[in-house]
Amino acid sequence: MPHMLTAIGEFLPLALGMTLSPLPLIAIVVLVLSANGTGRSLGFMAGRLIGIAMMLTAMTLAAEALPESSEATTLSGLLKISLGLGLIYVAARKWRKRPQGETEPKVPGWMSSLNTISAPRAFSMGLALTVANPKELAFTLGAAISIGAAHEQPGAIIVLALIYTVLSGASVLAPVILHLVAPGRARSVLGPVQAWLLRHQSTVVGVVLLALGVVLISDGLTYL
Repeated sequence: MPHMLTAIGEFLPLALGMTLSPLPLIAIVVLVLSANGTGRSLGFMAGRLIGIAMMLTAMTLAAEALPESSEATTLSGLLKISLGLGLIYVAARKWRKRPQGETEPKVPGWMSSLNTISAPRAFSMGLALTVANPKELAFTLGAAISIGAAHEQPGAIIVLALIYTVLSGASVLAPVILHLVAPGRARSVLGPVQAWLLRHQSTVVGVVLLALGVVLISDGLTYL
């Protein structure tokens, strides 16, 4: 149990980074607000959650295969520090690219197509936005190192993986649940969120990556 709690404490900030990732959140909001968007939003949500689970499972199996030794612990620490430095570098680039003044950000073509895509296509997009995103790969690798380092029994590993997956996908789960339970309320709440995220996504990503980069470096240093 102490190892489980340690792993949860280490991956909680990374799960937060996943759930604050603007692109999946913008995509699910667009899908929810689109005409007859229930099937598309459910498809995207399924792709997102399955993508997170797939990445985490593969990376955790690799991390858990490392023997319990000082060399393996040092390697895990160095990996976390490297990931943290990489995130800080990307954060600086994102910050420089943020919109200045009253400049309106361009809406990507893929985002405009969300209003008409099929549910299977939405599933594929949710999967692709997850597994093909280097930042999210870095978050999940950091979480996998923490889970693998716990060296818990398979049942405990599954529980940790479920916790990370649900927390990481919360920003996609919440709009879909709100849409299913209270469609009118979802439209009034999510409309302003969509407009704000479109304008400030670079700033949000930059701040989140900077904070998580520092967290990863700090965690990595404790492994050394």
